[in-house]
Amino acid sequence: MTLDEVTTPSELLNQRMLALTQGDFGLIYDSYHPEAPFLGHFPDRSEYLEFAQQQLLEIALVEWKTFGQREKQKGKVEILLWMRIGEGAAAQDLFELALLFQTEAGWRYHSAQKLTSEDYSGSIDEISFLVFDQAVQKIRF
Repeated sequence: MTLDEVTTPSELLNQRMLALTQGDFGLIYDSYHPEAPFLGHFPDRSEYLEFAQQQLLEIALVEWKTFGQREKQKGKVEILLWMRIGEGAAAQDLFELALLFQTEAGWRYHSAQKLTSEDYSGSIDEISFLVFDQAVQKIRF
């Protein structure tokens, strides 16, 4: 499946996670919404790809799961997800509230609010939108 074939927010996240496991950083870059804060840090695709090859190839996405989706307004949704990066003692659990926008080109990733296991110590399966709604820091990137 290509980004042009993505018809739902969940499909976009599936494609991004698959791309991360395969080291397809071009797809990840292309999946960003044009107004994504990320693109302010990496406005040039080739510079990002060079950075990703040097810094991100060693990051292993071991497992991930979505926990729900809520519509903020028409064409704007948030998806709650968890991912485990790394294995064994080096493994880290990350929780993300991803914000996706629908565009003429399909769904695109705008930004995310992220929490680590230091921010949320409950059971992975009990994470909820409320945890993010009540988080002190609402930084999205």
